[in-house]
Parts: sequence; structure tokens; C-alpha cells
Amino acid sequence: MASEFTLLAVLIPLVLWLLNRTCNVSHSIFQVLAMLCIGWEAGTILYMHAALETTRIAMYLSATVIFSTFCAVVGQWDSKRRSTVQDTPLLVLGLSLAALLCPTPVNRYGLIGLLGYAAFSLSHSNLSATRRTIGLAQSALAIILVCVTIWAGDSFYGPAGLFLAVTLLPLPPFHVLFAFLVGSARGILSGVWAVAFLSLGLAEIHNLQPVIPMETDIHVAIGFLALLGGLYAALKCLGQNQIHGLLTYAAIVQVALLWGLTTIFSSFSKWGVPFGITVGLVMNGLFIAYAFVRQRYGSHTIGNLPGLASPMPRLGTLVSILISIAVLLPIIPLFGGIATMPATENQEGSLAIISLLFLGVWMFGSWHFSHLLHHTLFGKARSDVPYTDLKVAEICSLVLIIFGASVSILVN
Repeated sequence: MASEFTLLAVLIPLVLWLLNRTCNVSHSIFQVLAMLCIGWEAGTILYMHAALETTRIAMYLSATVIFSTFCAVVGQWDSKRRSTVQDTPLLVLGLSLAALLCPTPVNRYGLIGLLGYAAFSLSHSNLSATRRTIGLAQSALAIILVCVTIWAGDSFYGPAGLFLAVTLLPLPPFHVLFAFLVGSARGILSGVWAVAFLSLGLAEIHNLQPVIPMETDIHVAIGFLALLGGLYAALKCLGQNQIHGLLTYAAIVQVALLWGLTTIFSSFSKWGVPFGITVGLVMNGLFIAYAFVRQRYGSHTIGNLPGLASPMPRLGTLVSILISIAVLLPIIPLFGGIATMPATENQEGSLAIISLLFLGVWMFGSWHFSHLLHHTLFGKARSDVPYTDLKVAEICSLVLIIFGASVSILVN
């Protein structure tokens, strides 16, 4: 029974994606089918949680991917864009659920499918040839390592799983696949990819906890890498003139803090997973909000479309709430980690590294989010732009994301 429900949860969004690609379903019909599909996924997760012995973390992460996909689809309800643009979230949803819910080794095949489609998306993006090559190389290496874990079993899972974790939960210099994929995706896809990658990365870290003990030197290396990687991503934020790029590297900065704290606090499932999910949901909300603006006025650099809060007060209010949550995010894992598990002994060096990382993330994060807020919502609105505030479906999408992020904070 468990395998049947898991199989249906995985296959239905994949079948709907294939049906739309082969039959070119109309926009309105596809929207109804997509909502029914996501409703089935949610019901399946609730049943599996209540009646079946499924890992709580896997259920939590799967529910997050379903929820973020639902918010993305709801936000496009009034959109007149082609349905072929909006079916990719369902494909990502199906492959992510396969990687999270299916038993081994089927879950690894789902991860291979997701990484393969990520590589396919990169190959068709507008990135330069050099960036595409680097991103494709990392995705190919990740797929090879997944295959090795299938054939070699647990004997090689430690190093392979760690590489997959730093790829999916991006830690510089292993962030290129995430940065190029999320940064090059358009519309609602950026946020969907971000949540899917972060959820799978959190699952990998959770599975690595018994494999890599806290006493190993690997945690010292991770601490230094998190500090350097977080500062690098923060500096990259300073040089971004596109909102997509800034949000992508802002997510990487927040994730670097999570990596650093894994070397200090145990009980990762109690504080790390809620924090990572909150990062994914908040960034998903900001990506979706920018997608709404981009659908109206096209792509633009930061500062070229200021003063949105005055003619678009609904957008201004919701984005301000999302940015406020994003600024406060670095505080969440500290309280969660301290409350759930005392700091490990003899970690003075790591504590110093994490203190620097925390101050850097909070300082730079406060700057680049306030920079984004100042140059988009505040200031004088342009007189030559016909402003149109958010529609009902778009408001519902962002309100749901804010609610989901708030619940995740409370869980933490």
C-alpha cells in the first residue's frame, strides 16, 4: 500500500507534464488539472503521514515542495502565458518527490532525473558557453556520484553524499549549478528550483549525520568553507544589478550560515531543517513577487523601476514582509540550535568562525535586502509606467508563502 501511494504521488505530476507537452493542453484546462494534481499530492502526503511509517523529515520536505509548487501555480492563475511555461514546476515536483519519498535505490533514480533535467535546462539557457559548461560539468559529476552510491552501497555514501549535499544545498565553491540554474530560470521557476534543491540538500545532510561524526576534521573544513563561502556570496550580492542574481546569492549566503552551524549544533532535524525550509520559502516568495513585476514591465536592472510601493501598495506590503523575514532569518538557527541542543565541547575555534560568519551574514544581508527594498519599493514612481497592482490570485500566492514561512519559524 505504501509503495502504491508513493508511486502515484510521483507519477501523476510527471504524467500531467508529459500530457501537456504532447497534447498542448489549453491554459485554463491545464490550470484545473494542475490544481487537482497538487491537491492529490497534498492528500497523499497527509494520508502517508497519518497511516504509514514514513520518515518525518521526508514528509516535511515533501510537503514543502508541494506547498511551494502550489503557491507558484496559484500565482499564475490569472496569467495568460502558455501552459507549456507553467508545467515545468510539476515535473520538478514529481522528480523531487521521487527523490524524497521512494525507497532506495528508486529515490536515487529520482535524483538522477532531477539533476538530468537541471542540466537540460542549463543547456537551453541564455548563459554564456563557459557558465553552461561549468554547470553541466558539476551536474554530470553529481549524477556519476549518485550512480556510484547505487552500485557501491553505503561504502561510498559518505564522500558522495557530502558532494551532493554541498551541490544541492549550495556551499561555495560548489554552488555554481544552483547559482546558474536558479539565476537563469525565469518567472516562477526560479523559486521552484530553489525550494527543490534546498529540500533535497537538507535531506542529504540529514542522512549524513550518522555517517560523518561531529568529531571529524571534516567539520573544521566545513566551518572555514562556510565562512569564506558566505563572505564570497555576500560580496557577489554587492555586485549584482539584476534582482534575480541578487536573490540567488542572497540564498547562498543564508545557506552558508546553516552549513557553519552544523559544525556547532547537533539535532540538525530540529533546527537546521526548519531554517533551510524557511530560507527556501522566503526566497521563493521574493522570486515569485519579482516574476509578477517582470510579467508587467519586463526585465530591468535594480533602480530602474523605483517607487513600486506607492502605485502598487499590495505588492509593497507583501514584499516588505518577506524582506523583513529574510533580514531576521540569521537569528532563527541560533535560537533553534541553542534551544534544542547544547553546543558541543571543545569547539572554541569553530565558535569563533561561526560568530564571524553570523555577523557577516547579518551585516551584508541587512545591507543587500535594504538595498533591494530602497531601490524597488521606495522612492518616486515613474510617470511613464502604467502601474497595475497585484491581482487576487497573486495576493493569495504571496500570503500563503508568508504564512508557510511563519509556520516554519514557529516549528523551529
